[in-house]
Amino acid sequence: MKNVITVFIAAALASQLLIAAPSDRGKLGIGIVLGAPTGFSLKYWENQRFAYQGTIGSMFSGGLTIGADALFHENIFRDSRVPFYYGPGVFIGNAAWGGPDYSHDGLALGVRAAFGADFISREYPFDAALELGPALLLAPKLGIGVQLSLSFRYYP
Repeated sequence: MKNVITVFIAAALASQLLIAAPSDRGKLGIGIVLGAPTGFSLKYWENQRFAYQGTIGSMFSGGLTIGADALFHENIFRDSRVPFYYGPGVFIGNAAWGGPDYSHDGLALGVRAAFGADFISREYPFDAALELGPALLLAPKLGIGVQLSLSFRYYP
């Protein structure tokens, strides 16, 4: 039941972002993320170099995880359609690393670093991103892990 309520709240917040800023259409991407976690993905571009990213989904062994990242984009591949990005992030939920020894199937808190490449289509309002996220679980126990994901988002 907690998972259903959390997903409902996230969807309501996303819809409010779309309604609140009609002049900024195209800056907010809504889509899915596959991997760790698998679920719902949002990306809001402040400008061409900086964006916020949020995810809500399930890790491999179950449990809901919510994450947020601040992302800096660089043109290291010399193609503006494929910027490399990096940035700090936080997550809360069931980390699902190492089984119950780490998360006890309950609330876990951690920080991570996001590194990825974002393919931005010029012809269509879509992007796809491949991301690697080394992470440090802070509570209930100290632990390390890696999140790997593939995101697909639509920009209305």
